[in-house]
Amino acid sequence: MEHSKPRPAFKVWMETDDGYVFGPGVYSLLKKVEETGTLKEGASSLGMSYRYAWGLVRKAEEKLREPLLFAHKGGRSGGGGAELTDRGKQFIADFQLLREQMKRVSEKPLQNVVFGTVSEVKSLHKEVELVVRIDIEDESSIRKGDKVLIQKASSN
Repeated sequence: MEHSKPRPAFKVWMETDDGYVFGPGVYSLLKKVEETGTLKEGASSLGMSYRYAWGLVRKAEEKLREPLLFAHKGGRSGGGGAELTDRGKQFIADFQLLREQMKRVSEKPLQNVVFGTVSEVKSLHKEVELVVRIDIEDESSIRKGDKVLIQKASSN
C-alpha cells in the first residue's frame, strides 16, 4: 500500500477573549441564508435543523454582542425571511479572506521561506515600501516584482 505525502492542514475559526465565535459552520449557514433568503432554507440545505441553526447564530451573536441576521416572520401565507446585517456580511468576507490566506500559506513549500530584517520603511500615498535585508544564501530566490508574504516574527 502506497502512502500519500503529508501536507499542511488547518482549521480556521474566529474567537474573542470569551472563546469561539465564528467558524466554518456559522460561515456556511450565513452564506446559505444570504443565498436563500431564509434561515429555514439555509439550514435545511446544510442538513441542519432550524432550531440548531438558530442556536448557532444566537451563540455567535451573544459572543459578539451584535446581530448577524435580521429575521422577520411571515403570516399564515408565509413571507418570512432573514437577511444578513452589515456585520454579518463583514464576518463572511473576513472569514473567507482568512481561509484563502491560510490556504495560500499552506500551499507554499517551506523552501520558499526566506528570513530577513526590515531596514527601511517608506510611507507612500496609499502604500508602504519596505527594504528587507535577507541572508546571502536566500538572495537568489527572490526577484524584483515577485509577490511575497510578509509576516512579522518575534523579535527574540
